[in-house]
Amino acid sequence: MMREPMGQDEYGSPNPFDPNDLSTLNAMGPSIGGNDFEKYAVAVIIVFGALIIGGLMAASLTLGHRNGFLYALGGATSAWISGNALLLDRPRIYAIFVGIAALMLVASTITLIA
Repeated sequence: MMREPMGQDEYGSPNPFDPNDLSTLNAMGPSIGGNDFEKYAVAVIIVFGALIIGGLMAASLTLGHRNGFLYALGGATSAWISGNALLLDRPRIYAIFVGIAALMLVASTITLIA
């Protein structure tokens, strides 16, 4: 069995927590693992995406726009499917579902404005 290079886990990702170095065991933050801001960017995208979609759904329900709610629900479902496609490493399917989600969320916004 081959041992991984120092500072990497079994998937090749940088691992900031070396079990032999207890001084960094409780360290938190993006600077510990190098310049890997990708996880934090994804977290921001997920949180604000959920707020936007949830806001569209709530606004549509409050104003009584059934079609706007259904478009927002479809956009949320499409975004959820695209997340699964990304986890399964299917970039084309991911791009298609992100496009569908964007179109449905624009349609939801238009139903609120019109």
